[in-house]
Amino acid sequence: MTDLPANATVLNTTALSNFAQVDHVDLLLTLPRLVTVDAVHAEIDAGTDTHPYLARALTVLETDIPVVTPSEKAATLETQLLETLDPGEAQALAVAEATDGLLVTDDGDARATATDRGVALTGSIGLLVRFVENGHITAETADDYLKRWIDDAGFRSPARDFDVFLDDADEGN
Repeated sequence: MTDLPANATVLNTTALSNFAQVDHVDLLLTLPRLVTVDAVHAEIDAGTDTHPYLARALTVLETDIPVVTPSEKAATLETQLLETLDPGEAQALAVAEATDGLLVTDDGDARATATDRGVALTGSIGLLVRFVENGHITAETADDYLKRWIDDAGFRSPARDFDVFLDDADEGN
């Protein structure tokens, strides 16, 4: 078990899976105070039989991304959240809320619940925008990742071309 950092960046299964699918889980290691939770680790582990690329995510979880057990406060929140969310989403959201952190998920129900609860959140596309803005990858690489997620993994995106998201980010400044 790893202690929970304040303002943790908490990864859910979806983001880990997406970045593993394009063989770049290492990009996630640039995120501040990065953790994931036991339930996400279990989901990734269970998925490796049907999605072999998840082995890349599992390796990074076992070496570079701390897997945390929820604090008492987070466990109480998790119990409430399990009424409407799957275990990985519930536990990740509970830890993000308890640490006043950031939830990283693409799950629609988890995103809606996080928004309702005032928990900061982003998803895989938001991470791509961040990685481009921070110079970790080019916009062309981000566009390639997005298209691979859509075409190869069935990712649901509001747009197929990554440039749309950069335009949206520029308008927000």
